[in-house]
Amino acid sequence: MIDIISSKTFHFNGLVIDLHPEVYEPAEDSFLLIEALKINYGDKILEIGTGCGLIALECARCEAQTICTDVNPFAIQLARHNSERNRQMLKGTIEVRDGDLFSAIKEREIFDIVIFNPPYLPTSNEKKVGGWLDVATDGGKDGLQVIKRFIEGIKKYLSQNGRAYFVFSSLSDRTKLEEYLDKERLTYEIVLSQQFDFEVIDIYCVTPKY
Repeated sequence: MIDIISSKTFHFNGLVIDLHPEVYEPAEDSFLLIEALKINYGDKILEIGTGCGLIALECARCEAQTICTDVNPFAIQLARHNSERNRQMLKGTIEVRDGDLFSAIKEREIFDIVIFNPPYLPTSNEKKVGGWLDVATDGGKDGLQVIKRFIEGIKKYLSQNGRAYFVFSSLSDRTKLEEYLDKERLTYEIVLSQQFDFEVIDIYCVTPKY
């Protein structure tokens, strides 16, 4: 089990979020993603790669019905802990599931909003340090290894008017990303963008073409 006593804690919109050294700590990309979201009462939301659970909890606080997943067992335990800790703040619901990308989603489950802060950093084998933090940040040589799998699977899980939000870094190949989106017949736009030290972080919003 996670040693919650040794972890750091921070506050966000009334939520109290515990952290853990084996789980990606919310950073500028996380908060930019939250800022980009447009959540309505009763929305059915899926967050992939929830980490500590911050984004999923913020959705549930805003009256959404939220499912969140992660492949990291430390993240699963931490997100469940944070869900319980913030139970009184949640006006919607939250369920934490263990799985890689869409593997934890049941047949015929569809969502109004899907959210993903993927591993997006281009990473060579020499730069890998090992452990779960690599899993959270390593996007392969071009930064798109995991995002490509997400794009290939997303349409099956979106409602007719559904949309998906994901994070993209200018350190990765934008042309190749948008080729993947076009191939899967997804309409896309950058809804929020911010310059950081050596990169621009964009939030893409995609919807299926019918």
